[in-house]
Amino acid sequence: MLYLLLSILLNAYLGILFAYFKKYKIDIFQAIVFNYGICVLTGSIFLGTFPVQPHILAEPYFRWALAMGFLFISVFNLIGISSVKVGITITQTSNKLSFVIPVLFSYFLYQEQITPIKIAGIAAALIAVLLVSTKPKETKDNPTTHWEYALPFVLFVSSGIIDTLTKYVEHTFLTSEAISNTYLITGFLTAFLIGISVLGYLFLTGKRTFHYRNLLAGIVLGVPNYFSIYYLVKALQSKALSSSAIIPINNITVLFVVSLFGIFVFNEKLSKLNYIGLILTIMAILLIFAGDKL
Repeated sequence: MLYLLLSILLNAYLGILFAYFKKYKIDIFQAIVFNYGICVLTGSIFLGTFPVQPHILAEPYFRWALAMGFLFISVFNLIGISSVKVGITITQTSNKLSFVIPVLFSYFLYQEQITPIKIAGIAAALIAVLLVSTKPKETKDNPTTHWEYALPFVLFVSSGIIDTLTKYVEHTFLTSEAISNTYLITGFLTAFLIGISVLGYLFLTGKRTFHYRNLLAGIVLGVPNYFSIYYLVKALQSKALSSSAIIPINNITVLFVVSLFGIFVFNEKLSKLNYIGLILTIMAILLIFAGDKL
């Protein structure tokens, strides 16, 4: 349970950090790219060596690490944009309620039990996503374009894919501590190489300019980002709970920590439907947890 707690705390920190990026005028894309370079450095120091060597090209997990790296940078950038455009509460709700996707995946691939109570919890979670993602009425000074309304739903699906892939790779390939770290570092390196290629082009064409504050943002983002994934994998490996319980507990607890921070620190304005959605998330997690224990 310690691994799960650490993953929750670190993920909540990441969600809150994005809100400060807007305040300090951080270029989100630059910060995310630098963050993945820091993740590679952090993982290598933690492991005691740089594990990405030519021989891993033949490892069965290598192609999955490449896919994970692509998803890392795509979804992390989406979280940053959504946090700025529609707020951290709605963003984190859509992100964290995506646990319904790996729960269904666990049922079909690993035959984890899906009881009527758990099905009711999944249904409640889906309704909660719709309610919490309903944006309060905009003012003229802060309009929301049509594409921005779609951000929470795109994030819901893509985050669910990442959680599903994490569970699949952990169950199938990550048989030792060294392999787990090598997989993660390879994924983060892939994300960094994709991002730095795009960023290099933007620098050369004058569409982006480098600023040290973006590098600093990447540093404060990168170290906890590495360990948030690392401890989630460790929690899944511990078998203290089934994956259909660990992922929902992780996601929903992060959601409430970040939501409370958004409401009380950043004074985010939520509609009645948003609040109903937040309450419904409590019912959803309780139902899923109860269904897992029956």
